[in-house]
Amino acid sequence: MKKAIVSVGLFLALLAFSQQAGFAEEAKEPPKGLAPGWMALDPILDPVDKAIESAKGAVEQALGIAISGFFDWGYQWSSNRPGSRFENNISGRYFDRDHNKFQLNDFNLTIEKPEKDWGIGFKLVGDFGRSGELLREATLWHRKLQDEGMAELREAFLTGTIPVGEGIQVKAGKFVTPLGTEILPAPGAYNDNISRSFAFNLAVPLTHKGVLFTYPFAKIISASAGVVNGWDNPRDNNNSRSFLGGVNYTPADAFGLASNIIVGPEQKKNTSNVRMAWSNVATLKPIEPMTIYLEYTLGFEEHAFTPLGRRDAWWKALAGIVSYNWTERFNTALRAEYFRDSQGARTGVNDFDLGELTLTAAYKFTAKLLGRAEIRGDFGDHDAFVRRNNFNGNSGQVTLAAQAIWGF
Repeated sequence: MKKAIVSVGLFLALLAFSQQAGFAEEAKEPPKGLAPGWMALDPILDPVDKAIESAKGAVEQALGIAISGFFDWGYQWSSNRPGSRFENNISGRYFDRDHNKFQLNDFNLTIEKPEKDWGIGFKLVGDFGRSGELLREATLWHRKLQDEGMAELREAFLTGTIPVGEGIQVKAGKFVTPLGTEILPAPGAYNDNISRSFAFNLAVPLTHKGVLFTYPFAKIISASAGVVNGWDNPRDNNNSRSFLGGVNYTPADAFGLASNIIVGPEQKKNTSNVRMAWSNVATLKPIEPMTIYLEYTLGFEEHAFTPLGRRDAWWKALAGIVSYNWTERFNTALRAEYFRDSQGARTGVNDFDLGELTLTAAYKFTAKLLGRAEIRGDFGDHDAFVRRNNFNGNSGQVTLAAQAIWGF
């Protein structure tokens, strides 16, 4: 309980200082002129950041590669206090499922080589820590999902350009899915909330292995198409491929639309039953400090495994995020979401409606150090949220979270 009180205190403190501080998008180089803030640690940590950047720059120049990454420490607490019978796992969560634990969520290391040097570029991304363990356990490297170590190769792909028209961009290897609003956190591209949405955890895949072609038909529109092994499936489980494709439309800086779809058989040793997920994400910037994300995702699977046996299954997610930069250092993000699992294929609960409301506050202590605090409420129309060691759980839960991210 003391740990939970500390988390609440941090959250309230961040809100209290919202008018004296500001938040800026993470960048590879420290932003110039970051406004002073009451909780700023620049005088203390800037010399360390500059020394690390200098050493990193020397290595990058010597090897001709780009190096980036981050450390992510975090803590979650649930009002349902799931017990050891359920391994202290918070219901409905995946990457943020550990109740009442402080831990290293992730040490991320990213290495990139631009195409211009060799004509072919590459990108390698590794995750170490709890996120690496969970990502690896969600990936079908073996014949079945199993416990894994705390390291995962998130991405490993080659890039190139076929000189046709404006240039067909090619990406081949293992890469993060383009579906959905949220992403697996990457250097300089962190999600606006600490916890992941139900849509992220349940509606779409995390990664693919295959090849993807992208062509810019005009400055405002591009399309992609390719073949992949499927959902989180580097080794494949049925010797059949899935189609992955999409369209990105950005007519103005204030509006963008990304529509992506994956279709193909995903069941083990079965090439007849097709699974589909279609994700649409609109990004709106009505005023300079505000960004709004709207997502609609629809999923379907033939003869899926459900609580009532094998049958066709549908699921859908509707979510919205309002992110506001109050000043250069301080940001708040409010997310609301509705998830419908009609046949229980994604949650294991038949005819399940659930939703969540999440408020996250973020403060830039330095150009490289980001602190966050979050409060979230989950709710559903079934008592499916585990409470302590009791299978007869609650119809909802409240969670608190705190996080520190240091990038390099």
